[in-house]
Amino acid sequence: MMKVSGIKYRTSLEYINKVIAKGEKTDLNNIRKVLGHFGNFHQKMKIVHITGTNGKGSTAAFAASILSEMGYRTALFTSPHLVDVRERIKIDGVNIGKEDFCSVLDRARAAYDFLGLAPSFFELMLVIAVLYFHSNNCDFVIAEVGIGGRLDSTNVLNGAVCSITGVAFDHIEYLGGTLEDIAREKTAIVKPGSVLCVNVDNDGLYEFIKKEAIKRNAAKVVRVKEQIAGRVVSIDKTGTVFTADSPSFKNALFHLPLIGDYQFNNAACALCIIEELNGLGLIKICQQACARGLSKTFWPGRFELFEFAQGPILLDGAHNVEGMLGLARNIKTLFKDCKITTIISILPNKQYEQMLKIISEVSFRIIIVGINNIKKNIEVMELFNQAKEYHENVMYRGNVRAALDYISKTRDGDLACITGSLYLVGEARGILTARLKDETKKSECVNYESCIKA
Repeated sequence: MMKVSGIKYRTSLEYINKVIAKGEKTDLNNIRKVLGHFGNFHQKMKIVHITGTNGKGSTAAFAASILSEMGYRTALFTSPHLVDVRERIKIDGVNIGKEDFCSVLDRARAAYDFLGLAPSFFELMLVIAVLYFHSNNCDFVIAEVGIGGRLDSTNVLNGAVCSITGVAFDHIEYLGGTLEDIAREKTAIVKPGSVLCVNVDNDGLYEFIKKEAIKRNAAKVVRVKEQIAGRVVSIDKTGTVFTADSPSFKNALFHLPLIGDYQFNNAACALCIIEELNGLGLIKICQQACARGLSKTFWPGRFELFEFAQGPILLDGAHNVEGMLGLARNIKTLFKDCKITTIISILPNKQYEQMLKIISEVSFRIIIVGINNIKKNIEVMELFNQAKEYHENVMYRGNVRAALDYISKTRDGDLACITGSLYLVGEARGILTARLKDETKKSECVNYESCIKA
C-alpha cells in the first residue's frame, strides 16, 4: 500500500471532526444498514463484549493482551482515545496505521453516502474497526461499550462472552437514576447463547442482572468472584501483584504494570472471560500466556506516573464518584504524607460536587482548569466555587498546560495529579509525552551513558 500523504490524513481527520460536531445518535438503525451493506460479516466474528461503569477499558486491554500472548490475532475496540483517534482500533496492541485508517474511512464514507445516511462519530469508528478487523482476519474482537449497552453502537455485535465489570452511577441522563436501571441497560448486550461474566459486589444487584440475562436467553451467568478467587499481594509504583485461583490454575502469581487495588478486580474479570472462552472450546488456556499477557498490558491514563526532574505527575481518568474514590484510596496508600497538587476539570453532567469533595481530602492544593480538546462546555467557575467549599487552597488556571507551567515554577508540592476527565487526561498526556522526550534528549546531550539501562 502506498504511504498516505500528510494532507490525506489531515483531510480524513477534518472529516472526522465534522462528524463529531454533528453529535451522537441513540439508535442502531444506521449502523445496521451500513454493516448490512458490507454483508454483515461482523455476525461471524468471535466477539468478547465488555460493558461496565468503570474498569471496562482495563478489562478489555487485559483480555486482549492475554489472547495475543496465546497466539490469537486479537482486535481491540475501545473508547475514548486520549491523544490519537487511531488508539481506538488496535490489532495485537498496535494502532491502525494512517494508511489503513484513511482507506477504510473512505470505504465507510462511500457506504454512508450510497445509503443516504449521516454517521455519528462513535458508530463511524465502529464501522471502520469492523472493516479493518475483518480484512485482517482477526481471531477475536474485544469490544468495549461506549455508554450503557442497549443503545450503544457496539450492541450490533454478538458476544460469545459478555462482561459487566461493575455498575455505579454515571451517565444517568441516558441510563437512568437507579442502579437497577443502569444494570438493565448494560445487561442488554447479552444475546441468546452468550455467557455473561458479572463483576459486582452487591448480591441483590447480581441477582437482578442474572435474571435480566436469563430473560435474554444467556447460556450462562458467572459471578467473577466465584470463578476467580485471589487477593492483592502488593501495590507499588511498578504495578500490582496478586494471586489467583481458578478452574485452570491454583495459587498463581500475576504482575500487572497498572497501578491500583481495583486493577485486581479488572484483571480477575479478564481471567474470568478467558476461562469462559476456554469452556466454550474457543481457546486452550495457558497460565504462562495469561501471566505474560497481564504483565505486558499497556493502558495509559489510568493511575499512570510520569517522572520528571521537577517531580512526578500522576494521570488518572477518574470521571465519576466511584472512580474518584478509587483514585483517592490508592493515593493514600502509595503517596501517604505527600503534598499533592490536583489539577482537575469535570464535565457538568457528572456528580462533580461529590468528586471534588473526595479528591480535596487528599490534596494539598486544587487547580481548576478548562479542557481544550472537546466541544463540551466546562463550567470552570462553578467547579472553582464548589471546590472552595471543601478546600481552602483552590486556584484557577485556564488550561492544563498553564497549570503544569505554574507548578513547574513553584515546585512546592511532592506530586501533581491530573484527573476528573479522560479528555483532560488525554490533553495532559500529549503535553507530558512531548516534554518527556525533550527532557530525555537534554539528558542524552549531557551524559549519554547515564541513559543506558542494563
